[in-house]
Amino acid sequence: MTPSDEALLTQYKAGDERAFRMIVDRYTAPIYNLAFRFLRDPMEAENVTQESFLRVVSALDRVRLDAPFKPYLFQVVVNLCRDLARKKHPMLFTDLNQVTVGKDGIDAVDASEAIEDGAAPLWERVQDEELRKQLHGAIDTLPMIYQAVLTLRYMEEFSYEEIAQTLNLPINTVRTHLRRAKGRLRIKLEQVTNPILSGAS
Repeated sequence: MTPSDEALLTQYKAGDERAFRMIVDRYTAPIYNLAFRFLRDPMEAENVTQESFLRVVSALDRVRLDAPFKPYLFQVVVNLCRDLARKKHPMLFTDLNQVTVGKDGIDAVDASEAIEDGAAPLWERVQDEELRKQLHGAIDTLPMIYQAVLTLRYMEEFSYEEIAQTLNLPINTVRTHLRRAKGRLRIKLEQVTNPILSGAS
């Protein structure tokens, strides 16, 4: 049975250094991927990945082990990305708090909220490798906040509450961002190819 994050951290606090190496192995790739999505710079994403684990170690006495660790860890990652972006790329994170309606009107509520969140993620329906590339390319064109909620919800399998904690947003805002992200993504994909979404209605 694979030990939980909380069990590994408890073991580490008791002196088992291998336990924290397991945490590092478990989360290095997801943290890097999220940081890279925010920062678009492999070196900066690597630095954030390393710094995230250092921050956890330095704050371990204050980390609650009776609550899920993963949202806390990803919150550290997002905060580091925010801090770095404010210093080096002041405009990069401006859309984490709000999303403006583009000239195509894609972000209008009536166009996006028709997409039920209970539906399977679009990428689960895409089998062809080329179509998968088109899907990920479409995600990359979305506003930063939309990429964040999609990544946390469907790639990291966070609950709405965990996403809200990680991004420091109200849960209703998370729900709205997610619906609009899916609606906007669907429209972008329909512009590329209809077969992807032929069974999505």
